Amino acid sequence: MFTYLFGRDFSVAISRLMLLAFVAILPLMGGCGEDDNPIVDDGHDHAHEADAPMHADVDGFILEVGDKEVYRQFQGTHEGSLTVTVGEEIEVHAVFLDANGAEAHLDEVEAVDEHGHEEVFGLGLSDYDSAIIEIHLEHEDEEEHGEEEHGEELGFGLEGLKAGTTEIKLQLLHGDHPDFTAALPIPVTVQ
Repeated sequence: MFTYLFGRDFSVAISRLMLLAFVAILPLMGGCGEDDNPIVDDGHDHAHEADAPMHADVDGFILEVGDKEVYRQFQGTHEGSLTVTVGEEIEVHAVFLDANGAEAHLDEVEAVDEHGHEEVFGLGLSDYDSAIIEIHLEHEDEEEHGEEEHGEELGFGLEGLKAGTTEIKLQLLHGDHPDFTAALPIPVTVQ
């Protein structure tokens, strides 16, 4: 009788109906729980989530020497480079950019480590040829003079040691972890 009604074997028809029912119910199975509903008060204390460190939302940066932009990297594209002569040291300042290409406000990102100390921003510069250039991070110099770094300005001294080219990997560090790592290395020429 079922073969007559369905025109096929009964087990094939039932299998297809079960598959259709499963596919129709599948979207309702995975993401709809009481824990996912923002209206339901589950009685859990979410204070630990509020204490989680915030991170800088950075999509690029600009490097300036003096008040002149010499290098820009934004969302995987870059233009410019750093150039220094042998025996010269230049002061390079980094300005970080948000998703719109505007200056990111790092002073609005607050975080405290597990010991209650404020996590400050710093630069991580690596993967360069130390025979060609030497880098002096500003916060190292300021610590020697007993000063503390404030605000959003981050920078470094770049000294040319011998003629050649190298590249620098740049990271925006927040406490002991990077919030941003440059997609491309920064080209440096020493003349």
